[in-house]
Amino acid sequence: MYEAYYEPLHDIDAYLNRIGMKRPAKLTKEYLDELVLAHQCSVPFENLDIFDLHKPISIIPKDIFDKVVIRKRGGYCFELNGLFVLLLKALGYHAYSCPCRVLREDTKTPNPVRHRGNIVRFDGKYLFCDVGFGGPMPPATLILEEDTRQIIRGETFWFERVDEFWWTLKRLTKGKLEVGMGIPDLSDEVREAPVLRVSQASWENVDFILPNIACSEGPDAPFAKERLMNLRRKDGHISVRGNNLTIVKNGVREHRLISEDESKKLMVEEFGLILE
Repeated sequence: MYEAYYEPLHDIDAYLNRIGMKRPAKLTKEYLDELVLAHQCSVPFENLDIFDLHKPISIIPKDIFDKVVIRKRGGYCFELNGLFVLLLKALGYHAYSCPCRVLREDTKTPNPVRHRGNIVRFDGKYLFCDVGFGGPMPPATLILEEDTRQIIRGETFWFERVDEFWWTLKRLTKGKLEVGMGIPDLSDEVREAPVLRVSQASWENVDFILPNIACSEGPDAPFAKERLMNLRRKDGHISVRGNNLTIVKNGVREHRLISEDESKKLMVEEFGLILE
């Protein structure tokens, strides 16, 4: 019944070519870090199937591969991290997907599991890596250790243990932190902000079927409310959230409101996305 959800990645080189990478001479943490950054800079975080086309999201591997690699689209966490973990496994890494809860600074009670992350066990350590959430994620792997602040490309991240099952991913940020970083900085004050609640548990691909449906289908689905596009660049990032455009280049942030026509033009010219 669920056999299609467990098909392996059938073309490693096509996927690597999509993100501008080649097969490694040997598996290292450094290569893994490069993979994460290359993916974030090549494959946009976007919800156009949900918001613009009103299409259901398939997390069957061959469907995601066709969308992301063949048709050069992006996607969101259940797609991008779902495909990325297959690449990691195909290359030989000990990798699996884990359930996560998206956090906001005003979160009072636990949110449902609405995010898919990935964990790689390498050289005796657990490394969290995420290519499916847009701007707030580390641009490399992050060691799953308590209160160990890690500076990655000038950004500071760390984990705090909640209990024996969960960790909280935090980062230093300015202004309001949102998915896709489409909200402008409102002050120069640097603050600690929660990003995700991460479980170290291993989930099967089929475990994400219902969270994927909850996030993508129906008028109340969180990703059906506004257009989201985000792409990391090596000197910053560009994002669209609704009618907000944010561009960060070499630490300088530009923000302005855009029209629907401008948004669709950016979709093609900046994010390389063509709707079918």
